[in-house]
Amino acid sequence: MIRLLLSLFILCMVSISFGQGVIVLQDKPFVYKPARDADVWNKLVSIQGFAGLSEIEQDFFYWTNLMRKNPGQFAETVLQEFLKQFPEANSPDARSLITDLKRTQTNLPFLDPDHGLFVMASTHAADLKGRNGIISHQSSTGKDFVQRIKEAGKYRCGAENVFVGTPEALDALILLLIDKGVKDKGHRKNLLDPGFTLMGVSFKEINNKKTVLVQDFGCK
Repeated sequence: MIRLLLSLFILCMVSISFGQGVIVLQDKPFVYKPARDADVWNKLVSIQGFAGLSEIEQDFFYWTNLMRKNPGQFAETVLQEFLKQFPEANSPDARSLITDLKRTQTNLPFLDPDHGLFVMASTHAADLKGRNGIISHQSSTGKDFVQRIKEAGKYRCGAENVFVGTPEALDALILLLIDKGVKDKGHRKNLLDPGFTLMGVSFKEINNKKTVLVQDFGCK
């Protein structure tokens, strides 16, 4: 079985929210390979720095932006197929996600790769990996999220999701969206927030079935 842990920390320069959840799924791959959306992919590959990301990080950028392009369609296609293959995930949290995705506007702002947020995410993911894959928004040197994003650059707003679990980009995105056990659905809110326009992502492998993902959002 796979245990997946989620955590989030939101910075709007005035408000902060924290939560975490656990979900257990069958130990099998999610089989879903549709044709790639050329508009989303071509925009990503045209952005400086995207080519330097790992394959899983590129995939995470792709799936996140595809979901934001048309959340309702994502619910009807990708999410429904995931719930078909993993019926144990078909919980009230998943059903509320379907409702939220269908209610969300299409064409949410594109999340461009951002160097400062990528460095921030990569540094924190490596730190968490070095601490046996714990979930925390505080670094081993005692810096909290606010301190870390201020060091990353000048951002008007920001947020952070932390995930420990499957080394598959799409699976990780879906589980963050489902947000099982997180009362305020903060991960989901971050991913669907129209205020964010920038993102940094880093996956650090713990073993062949477990990674640490840090996802940082921002706007200027």
